[in-house]
Amino acid sequence: MSTRNLQRFGGDWTEEKLAILGEYLRAYNTALKNQPFTRIYVDAFAGTGYRMQKQRDFGVPNLFAEAHDAETQELLKGSAKLALEVEPPFDRFVFVETDGDKVRDLEVLKTEHPDKARQVEIIRADANPFLQEYCDKQDWRGRRAVVFLDPFATEVTWDTMEAIARTKAIDVWILFPLMAVNRLLANDPKKLFRDRLDAIFGTKDWFQQFYRTTRLEDIFGQPVEKIRKACDFRSLGGFYQKRLRSIFAGVADKSHVWDNSRRSPLFQLFFAAGNPKGAPIAVRIANHLLKGGF
Repeated sequence: MSTRNLQRFGGDWTEEKLAILGEYLRAYNTALKNQPFTRIYVDAFAGTGYRMQKQRDFGVPNLFAEAHDAETQELLKGSAKLALEVEPPFDRFVFVETDGDKVRDLEVLKTEHPDKARQVEIIRADANPFLQEYCDKQDWRGRRAVVFLDPFATEVTWDTMEAIARTKAIDVWILFPLMAVNRLLANDPKKLFRDRLDAIFGTKDWFQQFYRTTRLEDIFGQPVEKIRKACDFRSLGGFYQKRLRSIFAGVADKSHVWDNSRRSPLFQLFFAAGNPKGAPIAVRIANHLLKGGF
């Protein structure tokens, strides 16, 4: 494995995130091991498999200027290797990554698990178009999957979430970028990244949700409108959770927020279940884990 891609972090954030995911994957495979389904794990931002993620340029301002770089990285690691070690095991693994160096490191990861190497598919692709096509083209009658979405910032679009939900066969964990989205919601409405926010939420309703219009009079007594930002991190997460409920069979009431050392929220972990029959059990397990039952 390339040492340029390896960071050695072991903080509470990383451990908590991986503990929640790992416990769910174990419970998921245990529940379905005697069912006639091919079980698939899809990691759409797989990295190297070894708790590493470089900051990327997204064509928007520095979305994490208030966070220490090590802290933002610390939340983004380790899920691919963890999934390969889960017992009972998955039948198939799909690791998606855009960076060529990380793809090569994922190939090395396969050699560390020779018993599962033939079950692992490593795809160099952008997560959104890949997942949308993957979800739409699979025959889900004989398949079930868990998708883990662990982006650095605001890459995951609502079209992708809709594609996952349409399968009615996929459970999804998504690390929602609270701080990044909050930065896109500029105090000055003229500086909003509207297209990006539309893509994240899948609706333009976020504007009415997060901004308030006040009608005042200027010094000449003429009416003027003042638009101001009127949201906090809690309302951001609540709105996204509500959006998830509009397309998935079940969404966990609980979630988990990680702050940086300045007590500014960075990410919020959500769970949604796609299969109507299995959703109640899946959501119950996720709620238990998200409130600290791991």
